[in-house]
Amino acid sequence: DKLGLATTLAKARRSYYEGGVPIGAALVYHSGDTPVVLGCAHNQRIQKSSPTLHAEIAALEDAGRQKAAVYRHSTM
Repeated sequence: DKLGLATTLAKARRSYYEGGVPIGAALVYHSGDTPVVLGCAHNQRIQKSSPTLHAEIAALEDAGRQKAAVYRHSTM
């Protein structure tokens, strides 16, 4: 979807400009006609010397704890 891709691209650019790997991620909840970004992040493995700060993991953490039904209607 356009919202998810635009958010992901913006996060990837941020990582690139910080000197990191240009990867972004967004968790988008699809409820009716209006998608909502629940969480988004960029790869920070290089910037923070972390083996776990992949964009996808950081986006899930940014979204916080959600009910299972929310994840069933979401895309990353």
